Amino acid sequence: MDIFLLFSIYIPLALGLCALAGALTGRLPARRFYAVLTIATLIRGIANIAHGKALYAATDSGLAAYYAWRWWNNGGDDTKRRLRNLAKHFTPTRRTAPVTG
Repeated sequence: MDIFLLFSIYIPLALGLCALAGALTGRLPARRFYAVLTIATLIRGIANIAHGKALYAATDSGLAAYYAWRWWNNGGDDTKRRLRNLAKHFTPTRRTAPVTG
């Protein structure tokens, strides 16, 4: 089996079909549906970049960005909350440029 076919067709297709089946049966919430589609298009995009197919890679990156945006705005609250909690540990420090005279 060609490794390009594995990563550009079979794995993203399997992930997409599993996400679709889970969404249609109600066992997969919308946020996870878009997360799985994001992963599938990222895998396919990386395979297309490695194979030199720039147009397909650009299309896949656009789809991955769209799915990631839908995931983030459609229930990515757990991740947003974790990022906010992580950001609390970093305190900003104002630093002025050194004065040379």
